[in-house]
Amino acid sequence: MDDSLVFCDQSLIDSGKPATHAVVIGVGAYPHLNGGDPAALTDLHGGLGQLSSPPVSARTITDWLLDSFNNPDKPLASVSLLVSEEEGGQVYHHDSLQQPFSAPAATFGNVKQAVRNWKKRGDVNEENLMLFFFCGHGVARGLDGLTLLLSDYGESEAMPMEGALDFAALHRGMSQCAASSQCYFVDACRAVSDIAARTTATGQTIIQDSIDRPWSSDWKFSIFYSTLAGERAYGRKNRPSIYTEELIRGLNGTGSNNRSADGSWWVYTGDLSIALHHGLSRHGKKIKSPMSAQVHFRFHKLLKEPIVPVVVSCSVDADTDQAEFVCLHGETTVDSRTPQPDKWKIEIPHGNYDFVAKVDSRKGERKDETVLPPYRDIEIELEAGT
Repeated sequence: MDDSLVFCDQSLIDSGKPATHAVVIGVGAYPHLNGGDPAALTDLHGGLGQLSSPPVSARTITDWLLDSFNNPDKPLASVSLLVSEEEGGQVYHHDSLQQPFSAPAATFGNVKQAVRNWKKRGDVNEENLMLFFFCGHGVARGLDGLTLLLSDYGESEAMPMEGALDFAALHRGMSQCAASSQCYFVDACRAVSDIAARTTATGQTIIQDSIDRPWSSDWKFSIFYSTLAGERAYGRKNRPSIYTEELIRGLNGTGSNNRSADGSWWVYTGDLSIALHHGLSRHGKKIKSPMSAQVHFRFHKLLKEPIVPVVVSCSVDADTDQAEFVCLHGETTVDSRTPQPDKWKIEIPHGNYDFVAKVDSRKGERKDETVLPPYRDIEIELEAGT
């Protein structure tokens, strides 16, 4: 019995047919870090404390998996959810569940068992797809490697890293899983910390790696980090993180293309990387660029056609703030904006549009512009006034 399973299609697993298996981890409660249990705090805290965003992010990703994930060739067969939250509110609600699900705490022991069960399900078929999502504290000793802190980090005075996961080792170990397609989404800081820099310990290993992959299929993997190596990631109080928000946006269409023969829209790893990079760049300089390491493959077919973020401006910055903007599809006005500071940001279905800008007697337009994922920027030059 796997207590972490919030969803399981056992008949699909038993059939041996290709399927998708996901494990989702959100760590917000750290009893041994700042703000935790005063009687049990570790000295090796690195200035880290409690988080409110990861549990919300984990539930948001789980919602998306149950509501929107679609791969006709590899249907969703299982989702494991592990959450640690300050208030102990680890109950997950979803309309598809007969009763609320009590997610096990994201301790190392629980995560180890959930991940090993996840791998075992992946071993059923080489065409399986594996999805891994983590949101919580991450630390690094330098520009390589990453340690993910689980809820019981610091519990052992002699070995605080017993409550941490060596992510690089996990990824290497998953080369031993039969499932040939694997995506990892890591929403955690990758900044250098004393927690990792003053020790050779990098967290525990869950799956032993090997120089050889014991399967005939190629190992196709993609890792999507929320930030560059050496940089911080940012959550939001009691809300999904910005990375999670942009990841969902990408999965819902900005990371897709319709280049397949039948014209259907699929999310590809390469397109998703571009969508994440652009989406996060819109949140200001504080948010660092995400980083990915990937093989290009498709893994999610959209249930509906994508909505595309579009930014409209004038070629002269001062005109942008004073301009009236209109977006037209044929003769129909899709959206418009009266003069306001900053560029005009809209989200519209893919297609061809006309964009018009007016400032007093001056006017400019861009006609029959194609709008496709991941995004489109439109700059309009105004004609000279009469």
